[in-house]
Amino acid sequence: MAIENVFSVITVSYNQGKYIEETIKSVISQKGNFFLEYLIIDGGSTDNTLEILEKYKNLIDDRKIEVNCEGINFKYISEKDDGPTNALNKGLKMINGEVIGIINSDDIYPENALEKVWEEFNKNKEIEIVYGDVEFIDEEGNFIYLRKGIPNLTEKNFIYENPVVQPEVFIRKKVIEKVGIFDENFKFVNDYEFWLRCIKNNIKFKYIPYTLAIFRKRKDARSASSNLFIFIETLKVQKKYFGKTKQLLKNIGIYSAMFAYGTNNLFETAFNILKKELLHNENFLTEQEINKAKSYGYLKFSIYKIFENRKEGIKSYIKSIKGNPFLFFTKNNFVFLSRLVLYKKGIYFKVKNFFKKCE
Repeated sequence: MAIENVFSVITVSYNQGKYIEETIKSVISQKGNFFLEYLIIDGGSTDNTLEILEKYKNLIDDRKIEVNCEGINFKYISEKDDGPTNALNKGLKMINGEVIGIINSDDIYPENALEKVWEEFNKNKEIEIVYGDVEFIDEEGNFIYLRKGIPNLTEKNFIYENPVVQPEVFIRKKVIEKVGIFDENFKFVNDYEFWLRCIKNNIKFKYIPYTLAIFRKRKDARSASSNLFIFIETLKVQKKYFGKTKQLLKNIGIYSAMFAYGTNNLFETAFNILKKELLHNENFLTEQEINKAKSYGYLKFSIYKIFENRKEGIKSYIKSIKGNPFLFFTKNNFVFLSRLVLYKKGIYFKVKNFFKKCE
């Protein structure tokens, strides 16, 4: 049962000694009219993670750290688990707070983030999930960009991708009681599936225009954009919640193009890898549907490649239109032709920005 005045935060960790100290500091320095329960679920790290965890446990237990809230209960466990989703669920079963935050072991909470969230939940007891804006940084902590949240999230916002990142989202514990824990069948997109499940169950989301998380983008991260397994899991979630739609076929093509471009593969190679995985998975789609998806992918790949390899871009475009002539009348076709005519990347984006300013 949730304790009303407790704000619980969970971090799942494995060999993140390089970053986790910064994460811990950002959590335990938060201020607010709540008691902070901070639980770290470590998967049996072999680097210096455990030394850091023990250091902060002792500092807090010995009251050698400034506390800006009503109190802090810092605890951790370190043992083998069945992956990050399993570890997260383990944490959810152990915490006591009315409100829950989940922050990765390399991400950061901005100053006052938890206080803003706590105030929002206290303003309206009907609100069940609060989310906001996200600042993205690189591996060294340098600012990349700020992504503003989408007010009034609906199911449609999730058709193509996950419009929120896990550390920016805070939930009441009663949400877990209503919809269940995270699905351990998904190792990479467990949060994406969970938010969709919440929307399907009419959970009340509330956006606040405040930066609630600083998300670190790393080349070796599980969420790297060229990760084939993320694409596979994302498509499984989309099929589960949206069915076999035209958009699903488009997404298969788009993800194939992204995978090809991100791994420097030929599109055909990347698509065949994805196709093999999809057809192997209980006949995810028919051959006919896969071929339709392939035409969408050729077009998207031609857009990615036209500036850096004109010949390959045009070749991919021709295959796309041959496979599905109706793609000639789409927005992506206009994008490709614009890039083809303007020839150089710099010129294209200057023209694009000019028309944006004129709108």
